[in-house]
Amino acid sequence: MRSQKKSRWMISYLLLILMFLVAACSPVSGADEQPVLDQELAATAEPTSEPLPTVDIIPLEELEEWDLLWISDSSGWDVADVYAAMIAEDTGKIINVHDKWIGGLPAALIFQSLTGVYDGPSMTIDQMPELVAEAEIIVFYGNPSESINESRPGDWECTSGYGSYVVDCDPEIFRVYVEHLEAIYQKMFELRAGQPTIIRTYDAYNPRINIFKEKGVYEDCRQCWGINYNAAIHQAAAAFDIPVANVAEAWNGPNWDTDPNDLGYTKDGEHPNELGAQVIAQALRDLGYEPVLP
Repeated sequence: MRSQKKSRWMISYLLLILMFLVAACSPVSGADEQPVLDQELAATAEPTSEPLPTVDIIPLEELEEWDLLWISDSSGWDVADVYAAMIAEDTGKIINVHDKWIGGLPAALIFQSLTGVYDGPSMTIDQMPELVAEAEIIVFYGNPSESINESRPGDWECTSGYGSYVVDCDPEIFRVYVEHLEAIYQKMFELRAGQPTIIRTYDAYNPRINIFKEKGVYEDCRQCWGINYNAAIHQAAAAFDIPVANVAEAWNGPNWDTDPNDLGYTKDGEHPNELGAQVIAQALRDLGYEPVLP
């Protein structure tokens, strides 16, 4: 009996020694992991990069001078100075005008400029980021001629030339145009870096109502230009709470069936004369001067 106990004791003793040897030779758990202390230090360590500089926000009413940046195609020809005079009269501010209308200006080129991918020959377009960054007031309008929806390019000439026809002017045609406009507004806010900015746009008048009626395509063209095209302008602006001047209504009437040439608004059958410029500027003036915040 005693020998059996001795044998059991010896076996237990040998097993204990074996377990100790195995434990001693095993790798330490977490040897390749960062120590808890180091993790805590890393979490509380000071950042190595310099903090971003803070920008002092200056209310517009505290400025004596406002820069007005006017960006448009020829529909805004000679309107900037008229609008600037109205702003000065209404606010008492000195208005520095940067009139950058460009004939046939596509919104896509402003999109390219503000997003840093423009590589064309126009120095004016190339300078747009700097001009936007310094402007307290921005009026922007660009046409959709180069904002092509490759999956639905459409086939229409009601807003881009004197060939008055519509084959396909579905709202989907203007999807890329809306995307470009929204990206432009977003970049404007970024370039202004939180400074209060009066951003305005306007919808598209059409000087060819009589031509549409003569050719029998007025209803189709009205749907294309008056509804689908201008709806895209309003949609993009609404996404950023940017007020839109109703120039289409001011020039073409509430039903978009009046030719502005009959009202004496054009100097060449298409572009605004002095009276036409006054009408466009007044439509912008009616929006007031409340800044738009991102």
